[in-house]
Amino acid sequence: MSAREHHHVVRLLQEFGQASDRYVESTGAIYGTHRTDMNALSIIINYEQRGLLPSPRDLSRELQLSSPATTAMLDRLEKLGMIERQRSDRDRRVIRIAMTSKARTKGREMFMPLGIKMLDILSGYDEEQLQVISKFMAEAVAGVDSAREEVVTQRATKPAAP
Repeated sequence: MSAREHHHVVRLLQEFGQASDRYVESTGAIYGTHRTDMNALSIIINYEQRGLLPSPRDLSRELQLSSPATTAMLDRLEKLGMIERQRSDRDRRVIRIAMTSKARTKGREMFMPLGIKMLDILSGYDEEQLQVISKFMAEAVAGVDSAREEVVTQRATKPAAP
């Protein structure tokens, strides 16, 4: 594969990311949520799949938001009936964030059309091709996360510009 073909694939990945952002922005506008809200709900789902509930600090760290911005987002999601703040029985100061059934219902409404389209697309590939696609996508996600971490680390070690 030539350098030009590599750049073409990278460009397609950028376009996919932008198309995904447009989808989230458009559906969020319909349902009264922001992109950050949608990302937070996705993180909560990921925690729940591991049998856990995130704390506000977990969400702040993963979304790279300040504590006040995280609180504002959680207030917004709670007002929309999408999350509940749950206090620990052992230590009432500990708060965990759980999705509500309303959030699950709205999430299905929002993302079912996208899921169906993606499954339609994937149905055109055989098992071996899907394994290659899956491996590539996992490595691409890890690559994006690694590049982000490098930029954040470099930025943190450089003195601020005057």
